[in-house]
Amino acid sequence: MIFDGENMFCDKKTLSSATLYSDVLNLGPGESYQPMFLEAFLQGGTGTSPTLTATIQTAVDDEFTSPVALGEFKFDTTDGKISLPMPRGNLGYVRLKLVSTYTGGALTAGLVVDDDIAHRR
Repeated sequence: MIFDGENMFCDKKTLSSATLYSDVLNLGPGESYQPMFLEAFLQGGTGTSPTLTATIQTAVDDEFTSPVALGEFKFDTTDGKISLPMPRGNLGYVRLKLVSTYTGGALTAGLVVDDDIAHRR
């Protein structure tokens, strides 16, 4: 798996107990035959039973005047990693809406062509 700077939602974005938004990606409207994968890694952070929920949003404009939710997922605090195919329904612009109860910690998230497959021996 290789991260591409053009397809990064956030690179070590500092988390806080708040609603945060990632950078906006301009993917252009439509879908590809083989969807990209959303890869996200949670690093560090503290709090009493901290949680992080991300909603994938899309819109026809980069101001997100009428955002549409494509999906929502919660981070497992044990491994702090998410890997899933990008949901269908892209309207052109995409971002992550993050609802966090963390104090500190960082999130790296982006779209990749192929997800990370564990090496077998």
